[in-house]
Amino acid sequence: MKFGLAVTGRANPKLLEKMAVKADEVGYDSFLVTDHFMLPDVNSHIDVWSFLPFLAAKTQKIRLGTCVTPIPFRRPAILAKMISTLDNLSGGRVILGAGFGWFKPEFDGFSEWLKTKDRIAFTEEAIQLMLKLWAEKDPVDFEGKFVHSNSAVIDPKPIQKPNPPIWFGGHRPQSLRMAGQYGQGWMPIGPRWFDDSYPKPDEYAEKKSVIVAELKKRGASEKKFVFTTLINTADLKTLRSDVDEFIDAGMNYFVLGEKAKSEESLKNIVKVAKEIGRSL
Repeated sequence: MKFGLAVTGRANPKLLEKMAVKADEVGYDSFLVTDHFMLPDVNSHIDVWSFLPFLAAKTQKIRLGTCVTPIPFRRPAILAKMISTLDNLSGGRVILGAGFGWFKPEFDGFSEWLKTKDRIAFTEEAIQLMLKLWAEKDPVDFEGKFVHSNSAVIDPKPIQKPNPPIWFGGHRPQSLRMAGQYGQGWMPIGPRWFDDSYPKPDEYAEKKSVIVAELKKRGASEKKFVFTTLINTADLKTLRSDVDEFIDAGMNYFVLGEKAKSEESLKNIVKVAKEIGRSL
């Protein structure tokens, strides 16, 4: 089983750089960064899509992505171009974590806030457009209720075919449906990442079954789909217990959550890789 690392974009970017390089060295498969400009408790955040190309030049094998990008926050054709560029710069190592967005003040400050049902609809239209732009050679026209594009072309295309993997966050029914219909992974929050509202192992198994049903409809392989959850740092015994419970519930990829508040994070990710990650 592969294992990845999720970190917060509010951390010191130099520390995050060290963590990405160290994670690459000790065997983590992915390095995922939260994508926010503002949050309720702090407004100090890096722009993750500017930061990941920097990390691509500092690392060799580790995949780089977000956990997760609020898709309605940016114009999707521009986001698709940014991701394609990063996929080329990194040699095909990009993962797009995708969500609907939830913090209104950052949308009010930098984008446009929509009602929940409209953010969900925007996200689906945006994903449809991005997939077309990444795959089609001819100019793409798209006319949705929220997303519009006239004769757009992305060149060069992403290295990853048919597209960089999309891992959907959240556990709303709409998130599960889109994950199964369009995605290559599902990445809800888990223990200690944010609050206690995450899917517990029994709920996780039920929600996984919804995604599997959607995968069957599109003829996609369940075995190639990433089922993970963000399990935040704890003592090794507790962390191992959480990992084992979610594996029993159907998780096939472990993501360690690390808030990266100090240099101790570097020691912790090495310890977890050695004691848990490599034994999976």
